This record gives sequence, structure tokens and C-alpha cells, in this order.
Amino acid sequence: MRSKVKGLRNFLRTLFSLSVDYENVPGHGIYAQGRLKFRFDEDALRRYFAEILPYVSLNELIGEAVFWFMLPSAIAIWTFPFLLYYSQGILFTVVGAVALYFIAEMAHLFFYLKPLNHILLIFGNHFLALIVYVIYAIILILSGSLMKAIILGAWFLFFALGLNELLSLIIFVVVGRVYFSQKKRFLTLLKPDQILINIGWYYASKLGIDPSKWEMYNQKTCANS
Repeated sequence: MRSKVKGLRNFLRTLFSLSVDYENVPGHGIYAQGRLKFRFDEDALRRYFAEILPYVSLNELIGEAVFWFMLPSAIAIWTFPFLLYYSQGILFTVVGAVALYFIAEMAHLFFYLKPLNHILLIFGNHFLALIVYVIYAIILILSGSLMKAIILGAWFLFFALGLNELLSLIIFVVVGRVYFSQKKRFLTLLKPDQILINIGWYYASKLGIDPSKWEMYNQKTCANS
């Protein structure tokens, strides 16, 4: 009985694991799932996260960063159909959805919630979202709302093709620079690296470790990367 319970636990742990494989390019960085690039290579990351690696693997840290990276687009994709259904007009829907995306884009750079990341294992799947969008588009067309169906399809393609990163660039240049003006060491971080360091600090705080003394994300390192 104990062996069955243990086997079930291992199965569930594997099923809901956020760990991913990655390609290490020494001196250039790491490429993870979806070709998401982290600026620092495996050796640099292992040095930086040395204190927490006995408790969480680098594969897990990178995997969690990969899924957390998808949070704003997942929110935008899954909330848009509801906004389109309940709103009074297409313009209001688009403006509201973009505003929600901007909020999510900023927020996910400053906090990390692992249980929410597990949900992204499901809702970060574009194929599942595509099925829902196709069904809803058919309903809209049959009800005579062709324009809404077109807007729905355009919104999905915008995020599925990764064009939303243009919006992210606006956030970093216009909004992020104002906030980070007092924290210049973060100005050289790309979004995946910022997310990864936040996740590392999340684990450090849970383990009672002070990550403020960790060294890697400094001006000299970034300049040479």
C-alpha cells in the first residue's frame, strides 16, 4: 500500500513538474523551452544560485521562469473572450484587455506565486486556448457577430505569434525605466533574467537565506555577457 501511495506521489510530482531541459551555450547563455534565452550560462547561474541548488535544481528554476514568463499572455488570452462577451463594445474590450495585460506584465516582474505557476501548465497551452477560441468564434459567427469573431481571431494570433512582446517593450522603455531609475543594476536585465532572479530570491526567502549578497547581476558581468 505504501509503495502504491509513493508511486502515485511520484507520478503526480512528475505530471505537475515545472522542470524543463535547456541548452547551455558557455559564455553566451542558456536556451530553454520555446527557445527562451537567459543571458547567463550554466556555470554563472550555478555560482549565483549555489546556496539554494541543494534544495531546488537549476532545471526547476529555469522551468519555473519559463512558465512565469507566459503569465501576462495567458491572462490576456483567457480573459479576452469574457471581456468580449460582457463588454458594450469592441473598443472597450480591446482597451480593457490591453490595460489588463499591461498590469499583469508589470506585476509578474515583482512577485512570484508558485501555485499560480502550476495553473500555467494548463492555461499556458496555446493549443487548448485555440480550441476554445475556435468554438467561441463559431458561436459568434452563427449569432451574426462576424466582426467580433474577426477581432477574437486577431487577438489570439497576436499573442500566439509572440507579437505581444512589442507591448512588453513599451512597458520596459516607458514605465520600467522610471521605476528602475533608482536601481540601475536592473536596467541591464532582460525580462527572462529578471524573472529568474525573482524566483531564486523567492526560494531563498523560504529557506531563510539572504540573497542580497549574491553576486552575478552587476554592471561588469552584464557588460561582458
